[in-house]
Amino acid sequence: MRKPIILILLLLSVKSFSQTIPFELTSDGHIIVQATVEGQEGSFIFDTGGGINLFFTDFVDKLPDRQSYNFFPAFRATGERIDAPLFYSEHLIFGNKKFKHSPYSTFDMIVPGISGLISLQMFRETDIIIDYKNQVLMLTTIDSLENAKSIDIQLSTYADNALDIFTYVLLNNKYKIKVLLDSGAGNNSFWLSDKLIDFLGIDTNELEVQKKRSEFNDQAVTKIYKGSIRSISNEFAKVEEPQVNFVEGLIYEGKTSINWLGDQIGISLKNKKIYILD
Repeated sequence: MRKPIILILLLLSVKSFSQTIPFELTSDGHIIVQATVEGQEGSFIFDTGGGINLFFTDFVDKLPDRQSYNFFPAFRATGERIDAPLFYSEHLIFGNKKFKHSPYSTFDMIVPGISGLISLQMFRETDIIIDYKNQVLMLTTIDSLENAKSIDIQLSTYADNALDIFTYVLLNNKYKIKVLLDSGAGNNSFWLSDKLIDFLGIDTNELEVQKKRSEFNDQAVTKIYKGSIRSISNEFAKVEEPQVNFVEGLIYEGKTSINWLGDQIGISLKNKKIYILD
C-alpha cells in the first residue's frame, strides 16, 4: 500500500495532473522512457543535459527518408564540437502528449536497446516530476505557492533548438559555482573544471589520471583527474566526500547528475525552478 499512498500525496501537492509515465531505472541511474516518433516506438534516455532530442542509427533507419541542409554547432561538455544536422519531427508522442515540430538531430551510433535521447527542449510549457522511488515521470503543472521548497535554475538555449539547465552549488561549503544539471550522466556523477583544483587546495599528485576517448570522435581524448572533495551542496541537499572528476577543458564550471537533489523533484522551465518534493 505504500507506493499508492506516496503517489496520492504527491498528486495532492501539484496544481493539476496530466499523466504518469513509467520509466526503467538502470543500475547506473539512467532513466529509460518510451516515446513514439513518426509512428515508430523507441526506448530513450531522458537526458536533461542532452540539449536536443538525438536519435541513433538503428532508430533513424526506421524514420522516413529525409535530408537537411540545416545544422547547428553543438559543443559537448568536454569542448568537442559536433556539427549536428537539424531536423524537425512531425509527430512525437510522449506518454499521451503530442509534440509537433520538435527539433532533433541524429548521430551514427548504435547503443543496444537505446534509440537515442529525449531532452528538455520540448517541455518549455510542461512541468515534469521525476519520481525516483516509484520510477515514474509526471507531466503536470506544479503549483509554486504550494511547493516553496525550490532552487533557482538558469536556462541556456541555442536559437530555440536546444535547451540546458544550470544551478548554483557550493563546493566544500565555500566555493559557489554554476553547474549543468545532467540526468543523462546517471547517478552521483560530479564533473568539475580542472581549473578548480588549485582553488580547492588539491595536490594533483594525489589524483588518479585517466584519458578518455570520445564516443563521437575517436581522435578526441580528454584528460580526467579522479579524486574527492569534502562536499557538494545546496540549501536542501548535501553529498559528503563525493568522488569527482576534474575534467581538462570542461566548458562549464561543473556538471552534475540530478538524483542527489532528492528522490522526487519537479522541473519547471517556465518558472525557472526545480522543486524538491520528497
